[in-house]
Amino acid sequence: MAAQELDRVASLPGAPSYSYAFKHYSGYVTTDERLGKALFYWFFEAMEKPDEKPLVLWLNGGPGCSSVGFGQAQELGTFLVKKDVPELELNPYAWNQAANLLFLDSPAGVGFSYTNTSFEIDPPGDNSTAHGSYAFLVRWFQRFPQQKMKEFYIAGESYAGLPAHS
Repeated sequence: MAAQELDRVASLPGAPSYSYAFKHYSGYVTTDERLGKALFYWFFEAMEKPDEKPLVLWLNGGPGCSSVGFGQAQELGTFLVKKDVPELELNPYAWNQAANLLFLDSPAGVGFSYTNTSFEIDPPGDNSTAHGSYAFLVRWFQRFPQQKMKEFYIAGESYAGLPAHS
């Protein structure tokens, strides 16, 4: 649980200044030490009774589209980016009203996810993306063991459905 607390977001520039009824966490999970690959995530607990709610992993399509930059910041996420001002606002339709919500930038090279050398970026491929996402989930559940036994759903849009099924 100590590693999880290191990823807890205490404040966020541009976010509304009042306190939230939910916790959120953001950080990197190394998926391949040899190649220096790390995938970026942003996890939001459900707004009410998070211990009783399922976990949803959200993947954006593309391929190559950031789940944090689009799914979280413009669609179903908790915070939306306001137009024309550098601020965030709470999304009245955020999915974390009904579930714990995990956004993943995958594969390495998408969004904030990275690899230590540019030639190590995953070649396009559903199997490679699925393997990286699986490695992420194994390690993420080690960091957040309280999420392991929850109902678990993988959701996404557009091309995200293909690697999600691989």
